[in-house]
This record gives sequence, C-alpha cells and structure tokens, in this order.
Amino acid sequence: MESTLQLADGYYWFGAMVVLMVIEVFVPGFVLGCLAIGSLGGMVASWFTEAWETQLIAASITASLAFVFIRPFALKKLFRADELKTNVDSLVGRRARVSQGFDPQLLKGRVAIDGDDWMAVSKIPGKLDTGATVEIIAVESNTLFVKPLNS
Repeated sequence: MESTLQLADGYYWFGAMVVLMVIEVFVPGFVLGCLAIGSLGGMVASWFTEAWETQLIAASITASLAFVFIRPFALKKLFRADELKTNVDSLVGRRARVSQGFDPQLLKGRVAIDGDDWMAVSKIPGKLDTGATVEIIAVESNTLFVKPLNS
C-alpha cells in the first residue's frame, strides 16, 4: 500500500507539469515543455520511491533527454520559417493596382494594395497606366518590384 507522502509527491510533480505546460503556451522555444516532461519523469519516479532525491534525479534525467531528443524535432516542426510569411514578405505573388502611371523610361510608378500606396519599379519595360493590374515579384525596403499581368 502506498503512503500518503508518496501519493502527495506525485500530485506535486503533476501540478508542476501542468503549470509548466500552461506557461509554455505563452513562452516560445519549448524549454518549459521539456521541463514539464521532466516533471512527468519525477511523477513516475514518485510511484516507486519516496526519496525526493531519486525523484529529482529522475526528473533531471527525463528533462535532459527531452532537451536532447525531443526539443530539436519540436522546434523544426513548430517553427518553420518558410511556411508563414508576414509583413511585406506576404506581398510577393499578390496582385496590385497601378495608382500612378509608370514612367516608360525610369520604369517607376506607384501601386496600391491592401489600402497602402507603394513606390514600385517595373521589371518589364513598357508603359503601365493607372488602373492596370500588376503582380508583385519582390520587395526591397519600401519598394515593390512588379511585372504587368497580361489581361
């Protein structure tokens, strides 16, 4: 029959695991998640021994193993830089309307997208009149590089 202290230790480890996982939601990097996995190791150890030193060693070993083996895979899976484009990077590939005609010699003009007016440079020579549709092919600083759409 297990003692009350041994049962209470398991609840403490479980509580620590839950708290760490909740905080992990707000802190990126899966560090607290690895510590929560370590708490799980401490909880399992508490089922077999009342010695807090042994439980702490089990938690430390489990957390270390999680840092070495689980965290790299979790970071690779969760934080893919190539999938989610934000800010100006999300403009590439989208269509915009010419808001100020392009100068045929300088190939410069202005385009409007999402309510913003941007300076733009055409990659293909020719005249682009106001109202024409262009595709954004690159962004550098505050300048969009565009190509006309055949419509």
